[in-house]
Amino acid sequence: MTTPSVADLPQVLDPAVVSGLAERLVTVANATQTSMSTVHDRWNVLSDSEVFHVTGAEGVPRMLDRPRDDAQSFAESLVAARNALYEAASSELPDLRSRRQELASRIDTVVADYTSAEEAKAMADTTYWSTRSSGTAPDVAADAALGRSSAVTALRMAQDALDTLRDDIERLRRDIEESEDRLASRLRGVSGGTEVYAAGGEPLRVAQTFWGFVESAYPGAPAAASTSRTLAEQLTYELGRSAERRIEWLSTADEDAVKRWMEAHPDFVQAVAFVDPHRAGDLFADLASTSTSAPNGEWNTGPLAQLLALAPLVVGNLNGIPAPQRGMFNRSGLAQALARNDLDKETRSRLEKLRSVIAQRGDDGSRPTLLSLFLDTEGSPRANIAFGDVDDADQITTLTHGIRTDLGSLDEWARGSADLQSALTNELERTGSDQTTAVVLVMDWDSGGVLSVGGIDRPDAGASRLSQTWRGLHAVNPDAQLDAGAHSLGTTMTGQALADNPGLVSNAWFFGSAGVTSQAGDEIAEQIRSGQTQLSATHADDDSIAAWGRRDWLGSLHAEDPRNIPGVEEFSSNGGVVPGYGSPEGEYGESTDSHDAHKSVKDELVGWTIGVDGSPVPLYEPTERFGYLDPSAESFKHFVVGLRDSLDSTGAPE
Repeated sequence: MTTPSVADLPQVLDPAVVSGLAERLVTVANATQTSMSTVHDRWNVLSDSEVFHVTGAEGVPRMLDRPRDDAQSFAESLVAARNALYEAASSELPDLRSRRQELASRIDTVVADYTSAEEAKAMADTTYWSTRSSGTAPDVAADAALGRSSAVTALRMAQDALDTLRDDIERLRRDIEESEDRLASRLRGVSGGTEVYAAGGEPLRVAQTFWGFVESAYPGAPAAASTSRTLAEQLTYELGRSAERRIEWLSTADEDAVKRWMEAHPDFVQAVAFVDPHRAGDLFADLASTSTSAPNGEWNTGPLAQLLALAPLVVGNLNGIPAPQRGMFNRSGLAQALARNDLDKETRSRLEKLRSVIAQRGDDGSRPTLLSLFLDTEGSPRANIAFGDVDDADQITTLTHGIRTDLGSLDEWARGSADLQSALTNELERTGSDQTTAVVLVMDWDSGGVLSVGGIDRPDAGASRLSQTWRGLHAVNPDAQLDAGAHSLGTTMTGQALADNPGLVSNAWFFGSAGVTSQAGDEIAEQIRSGQTQLSATHADDDSIAAWGRRDWLGSLHAEDPRNIPGVEEFSSNGGVVPGYGSPEGEYGESTDSHDAHKSVKDELVGWTIGVDGSPVPLYEPTERFGYLDPSAESFKHFVVGLRDSLDSTGAPE
């Protein structure tokens, strides 16, 4: 886990430099107005007919009237810009600079304390495990256990301090960005003296359209976008800011106006997932501060009450807000969707199935949480569902699917996710662990069908959404260990998301992979080498389908088998005993005999008979097949043991 350094702190504009620029603007303003006034006064001498008189040139004395007025307007705009700079230099910038200095003074101490606590924990672990043999005196073993417990507590306190420091650095970064945006906005509001006219008096179009922005920057000119962001990052940032402003408007605007806007922009509920999770959390907190809720927790007054009633999915699809709130808003959105009279039969069936799934209670009595819900651009419903308490769990595992899978397959995938969470919880309890786990079923992406399996557009789009899901889970529960499981083309998608988010996900398991891109493979190999993540992969001998997704001669753009990535651990799915599952000795797991993720029944040729006309007739019998993620399968049990063991040995991501 990397720790922050002074180099990570964002830079703050020097107030003295900004004040100096403001002074120079005043100097330029005074010189411009004075010089132009002098020139105009001297030019006016031409209005004396005794000095200058040319028939047909009577308008010449007035030729400098417009330049004089423009010079005065330009000087006034310079003064207005000076005032904006002075305001920033006298209040906002000194405060930000002071906060940066305070953070810089904390970093070394907090990092040193964390490093020391981490080393002490490692030493305590070594001592503790060395006393686990039967020959160790009870008092020695007890002291070692106490020492380990104290070291764990100290490390958690040091981790809390480190997390607080990171949060403070990120908060400073956001505040600096907002301060610079406010200053740029004030400067863009300054105008005057920028109109340019040709000799004939017609206006000319120029690049400098308003203060603080140039359409095409010349060498040395300031860029319109922050130089610290790539174009993609800037677009994402601007999208997020625009979405935030729209949500604020939706929370207070006229009811009819909100309904009209939402009807005209149905895709907006998809876009809000890309609002930065930390900013989304702050936005929700601001809206909650002026809202009130009923005893059952539902918002009944204020901006959140309006959003719950008129645009619930706008809030429910935000990453970075508490899961119970997302569940409440998305359930309301689901009810509103089902109340529509324009749904086709298939869409209604899938939404009804979703409603049934989130209403079912698990072994612990809790219901799944609907973390996201929207209708994509084709009108197909997409959703993510959490099994377990993702806001408080020590471990969160995302699980996703391959091709030809959508909410029409929800029953088997929901059952499989619940089985995984239940089996892992049982294993943790059996081995004496008090840690908790949650599983998030990710079905908010379009995995396509057979004809598109070799492409990369769908996995890339899914990876962008999965990245935001991970970041949102981490923002709300930063202490949780994030892990991932994926099947078929879902491994292509998850592999890209892993490559795009180094250090965020601790462990991943791939089942029957359709391959990853060479770029993603290189990135994952580097993360494994540096200890940021660990990837395990399996491919059953009887799975004849998965490899077709990796055929480069068929045009696959993700032809690399993840098992060939340096550092990847391969595990079996061909049937066998899984040590440590169910008991120390382990338990037998069935062989995966198809490409399916879950148990299925398929007709199998068992022989032949003779038809009434004497011709041979094949005989088929329904045969049960075990998928990779069936609870009886060897690969499923390896998955559970791997998740259990990784939780015992690995902390939360950075």
